[in-house]
Amino acid sequence: MGRAWEETLFGCASDVPSCLLTCLLPGGICIIQATAVNNATHEGKAVPYILVYCLGCIGGAINRETIRKKLDIDGSLVNSCLTWCCCAECAACQEYREVKKHSHHHS
Repeated sequence: MGRAWEETLFGCASDVPSCLLTCLLPGGICIIQATAVNNATHEGKAVPYILVYCLGCIGGAINRETIRKKLDIDGSLVNSCLTWCCCAECAACQEYREVKKHSHHHS
């Protein structure tokens, strides 16, 4: 059994630059989530960006699952899909903050 998300879904105010990038820049949500996935997996690939760009919420949910499994966070694909369909920008920011926090704890 994994752990809960340390960062809240609606905690965007704790990282204003990523929030602004996600909400105001076209494609910003793709950039934020791809950065989070690549930082979590240490792979540096374009696939996470392409998934969100081409598949929207489904791609976002797939990427969220990658992060969730890599960081041993409880959840399910259904939960990830619902989160991305209802709150995509907040989900991307949460994932980015979670990976950032996790990498600081383990560096």
